[in-house]
Formats: sequence, structure tokens, C-alpha cells
Amino acid sequence: MPRFDFRVGSTDVVVEWMGIAVRRVPISDISRISKRLKGKPEIWRNTLRANHRMLVIYRKGNSRPLLITPSNRYVFRNKLESAMDRAS
Repeated sequence: MPRFDFRVGSTDVVVEWMGIAVRRVPISDISRISKRLKGKPEIWRNTLRANHRMLVIYRKGNSRPLLITPSNRYVFRNKLESAMDRAS
């Protein structure tokens, strides 16, 4: 299983693999964050049993949601929501 790291930057959410950014989602493009999944997501996960760590980022428009598995989803969600408040 590949090891992805997730971080919240000042302008975007970054998915990194071995220190290389493989996916960026602008914070201005995020409409909401949830624990529950609806639809077919774009999956970036670190574990086989992702239910207890799953966080879904819904984007504006017709983009697919982004499913990530940070080590502590509630801390990551709070960081992301505060970054969204600063951006708006």
C-alpha cells in the first residue's frame, strides 16, 4: 500500500507521495467536507480499512469528490475548515 501524506497549505490541499506533490486541490474549489461518501470518488488512501479514517472533500461544479485518509481526520478537518474560512 503506498504511503500518502496529506497537508493543508495556504492556498490548497496537497497529497504527497515520498515528498512529491501528486495532487493539489485549491481551497477555493472546496464546497464542503464530510465523513460520508456519496458518488464515485477519486481515492487517495493509506489503509485497507479506511472507514475509521475516511474524509471526503466535495468540490464545486461537476468534479468528483476526493477521498483521503489522514491519520487523524478530525484534526485535519479542523485545519482545512480554518483555511477555508481564511480564504473566503
